[in-house]
Amino acid sequence: MTVLLIAFCLQGLVKFAVSFAVPYRTRITRITAYYRRDGRIISIYDTVTLVIVVALVVLLLLTDMQPVSFITGLVVGMLIIQIFFHRFSESLGDGQAPEEGAAPRKVMSYAIQARPALAWREIALMTALFGWALYELLCVLVG
Repeated sequence: MTVLLIAFCLQGLVKFAVSFAVPYRTRITRITAYYRRDGRIISIYDTVTLVIVVALVVLLLLTDMQPVSFITGLVVGMLIIQIFFHRFSESLGDGQAPEEGAAPRKVMSYAIQARPALAWREIALMTALFGWALYELLCVLVG
């Protein structure tokens, strides 16, 4: 379980770094490729991730889970993501929007790629939390 959580923390940190380190054109080209064939790649990723999330919760329930800690993490995580999405309320400029009639998740993905800095506070908080979580998990793994 610890190794899987470390992998998720690393993925989160890399995802945030890519938002600012990789040029917009490269990021949007990747996003466009993910949405080919009706977003099948994204759907597969979401399904696999959901299965892993359920497995993590089951493993947590089989160990010494602290309900208040779990619920706090759940609420904090959901609220950070909600606020993150709300930051992207500006219309996309010319050449930044997907084709007319695109699915809402595609429009949101394009908006995030166009201006990730709109959510800099949430990204900074998530990065700090992932960094702290990674440190704690590595301490558990090593110690």
